[in-house]
Amino acid sequence: MYQTKYFPPMVYKMFIISVFIVFWSSLHAQDQTSYIRKYQDLAISEMMRTGIPASIKLAQAILESNCGQSELACKANNHFGIKCGGSWNGKAFHKEDDDYANGKLVKSCFREFECVKDSYIAHSDFLADPGKATRYSSLFLLDRADYKGWAKGLSKAGYATDPQYANRLIEIIEKYELFRFDNEYEHMLASDAPPSSAALQLVKYTNDVKYTRALKGDNALTIARRNEMSVGQLMRYNENINRKDQALETGEKVYLESKKSKNHGKQKYHVLKEAEDLADISSLYGIKLESLIKRNGLKKNEVPAPKQKIMLKGKTKTELRTVDPFETPGKKKTTTQKPGPSYEVNATKKDADQSMASVSTSPGVGSKSNAGAKGSLTSTHTVMKGDTLYGIARVYGLSVDDLKLKNNLSADTIFVGQKLVWK
Repeated sequence: MYQTKYFPPMVYKMFIISVFIVFWSSLHAQDQTSYIRKYQDLAISEMMRTGIPASIKLAQAILESNCGQSELACKANNHFGIKCGGSWNGKAFHKEDDDYANGKLVKSCFREFECVKDSYIAHSDFLADPGKATRYSSLFLLDRADYKGWAKGLSKAGYATDPQYANRLIEIIEKYELFRFDNEYEHMLASDAPPSSAALQLVKYTNDVKYTRALKGDNALTIARRNEMSVGQLMRYNENINRKDQALETGEKVYLESKKSKNHGKQKYHVLKEAEDLADISSLYGIKLESLIKRNGLKKNEVPAPKQKIMLKGKTKTELRTVDPFETPGKKKTTTQKPGPSYEVNATKKDADQSMASVSTSPGVGSKSNAGAKGSLTSTHTVMKGDTLYGIARVYGLSVDDLKLKNNLSADTIFVGQKLVWK
């Protein structure tokens, strides 16, 4: 006769607990997968805008919000446990966390958001805030693929009190292969398609000034629209931009705020390299071009010679050597000889009027593509590498102010490929 086996109460209890754990783990994994699918595009978008790896953002959100199911996430749309802080003036949600007063646990103030997207944006801005540079700025120097470095850095900076915080983030990232999302930015740069509205640009800081990088196919107007600002603002912040349809090189730095009058970092000066000018230094350090000119005792159209110290703070104590503003520092003049007269860069207006041949110069004004100056039929000049407004104006017998007036230019900077009217 068949007899049913008897299980001791303790064994039966352990069996039930094991089944429950397996069931709960399976259900939790489904929740995490569902959460990732729902918010992966938002995480990638924020990575494009600020440089925070999408893998890290998703892992933090999963951990902090329990896959969007925590009380804070459900009632306040706060997926990152961001507290109010002194600067927060929006809605607040209060719950007990880890704040104490007189030895007693008190309710903490957490930010309340209108939607989950606002929470993701606030998390990015929180980490990228220049005011928290001493805590989180070193993270932005890491490679975007270094999710382990980011996880450990967040833990070290005190983002969470859990001593296993970094390990828990890494475990989530590797379990669900979230690191695959961190390659999306490189794919966007390599794509021939224009950036979508969701593919917001990478935003970082130089000298506490916010800037972004141009993507392939960008111009001043597309960058202005994506960053919710006018082209006029962009032109004020970037001396090299002077019209809305101006094409920008992939990776070119574009400032989204007004530059500073001096460098606020430790570096006091920059040694000018060959083929480098003050506009390059202005862009590199986030310092206004006019401030660099004054700080280094130069006049508006003077070009410093290479291998000299350009002061980034303070003022120069020695007079800088200057070069012909028409020349490109570090490049030798080349001569193309053909029948007929030719002239040097410092030729007179009369010489320029008479010449129809190629000229001896650095690439740019008077080169083969612009040969003949006033003697040619064209009334425009195409800017080439090494050109300056001063040099172009001199060849065509104009003042810089006249040339700027004819072309509606508000700044003294020009860009390669730009067509300038001189008649």
